[in-house]
Amino acid sequence: MAKKLIKLSIATVIIAGAVGSSFSTKAYPPFLRKAQKFGAKDCKFCHTQPSGGEGWNERGKWLIAEKERRKADAVDVEWLADYKEGATEGAKEDAKKEAKEDAKEGAKEDAKEGSAKESAKEGAKEGAKKGAKKDNEDTESKEKKEEPKKEKPDGK
Repeated sequence: MAKKLIKLSIATVIIAGAVGSSFSTKAYPPFLRKAQKFGAKDCKFCHTQPSGGEGWNERGKWLIAEKERRKADAVDVEWLADYKEGATEGAKEDAKKEAKEDAKEGAKEDAKEGSAKESAKEGAKEGAKKGAKKDNEDTESKEKKEEPKKEKPDGK
């Protein structure tokens, strides 16, 4: 009976080890594979923990900042080709500058639309004034043409 218990314990440990190792993450595998061409050996290339997950080092923070700057849905490991050591702060500043520029551009476009509407209103007013003036002139000229000719007293 002791031999069966030992065999069962060994089998349980082996199965638990196999199952447990399948749940451990060494990085999101496609990310790690792609990052290897940039020098990655494990998850710590971008993460602070050897198993990956939350917690990023400078390179990981830079990738997240790039994602925001590029307005992408997900991080693309290929962006690492543009990474330079210590670039995280610069990327954050660039993202902030770009957001401010986008806001300024939006405000300028709104102002242009507003001034275009005002110009259109002014143009419509001027057109209406000119049209009214022309109508008055036309009416006056018609009245002059339609005035009955006065007959001479001798009947001719």
